[in-house]
Amino acid sequence: MKFLKAMLYLLSVILLLFLGLLGLLYYNQDKLIFFPELLPEEYTYSFPYQFEEIQLDQEDGEKIYGLFFPAKGPSKGTVLYFHGNAGSLRSWGGVAEDFVPRGWDLLMTDYRGYGKSRARLTEKGMYEDAEKWYSYLQTHKAKKENEILIYGRSIGTGVALDLGTKTYPAYILLETPYTSIADLAREFYPFVPSWFLSFALDSKKKIEKVKSPITIFHGDQDEIVPFEQGQALFQIATQAGKDAKFVRIEGGNHNNLSFYPKYQKGLSEILDSVHANRGRTNAQR
Repeated sequence: MKFLKAMLYLLSVILLLFLGLLGLLYYNQDKLIFFPELLPEEYTYSFPYQFEEIQLDQEDGEKIYGLFFPAKGPSKGTVLYFHGNAGSLRSWGGVAEDFVPRGWDLLMTDYRGYGKSRARLTEKGMYEDAEKWYSYLQTHKAKKENEILIYGRSIGTGVALDLGTKTYPAYILLETPYTSIADLAREFYPFVPSWFLSFALDSKKKIEKVKSPITIFHGDQDEIVPFEQGQALFQIATQAGKDAKFVRIEGGNHNNLSFYPKYQKGLSEILDSVHANRGRTNAQR
């Protein structure tokens, strides 16, 4: 009898420890996905291009931040850019090099809890903030939808696709996209069931609903997001009848696609075609 009681006690302790660890994992799982760099509110950004720092007030009194880089010369349009899961605007601002010299404005945003923002990060909040930034371009920068290109990079591809289901931008660009957080989690944490995840970012469902043309850039040596997930998204889009293209960057990994001539050539062709198509549309009116 004493042995049985001891075993029951031990099992109870193990169960409590397991439930405690499970709860700890659940409430901290965002720390396994997102790696923000925090900056003091008085931090001063420095980039080789002219820029404007923007802050939007939230209903709860918190703020979200973005950087607007105006194009060199007359603007051909604006790229709304959602960056990857690590860093902040401080480290991501260098992306302006790919757009500003080509005549495109760039609005790059930080997620809640990144950079100067102290707001709590949630999937719902990511989507809501994306809509706010899109609206900001329309109301504060007088941009029409056919002048806006949405760009998602890595974790930002899920945000870009969600925004694309609610708006009608000129184009959507996805760099190193995943099919869903559940699919991606299985690559790194195969013991975690999909129902346990508080972030879905289900791009498989979203890409079927967008109306804008899409191009996916993916390196076939991506060590973070499997190349096959980018291919799967492309197949889903084409099967749904979407205007989609897939650009395979041979030898490219998760963080170096911009160094490849094939990426730069593809990006230039897309930006030029979006601008030319808008010019033809305006001329026909």
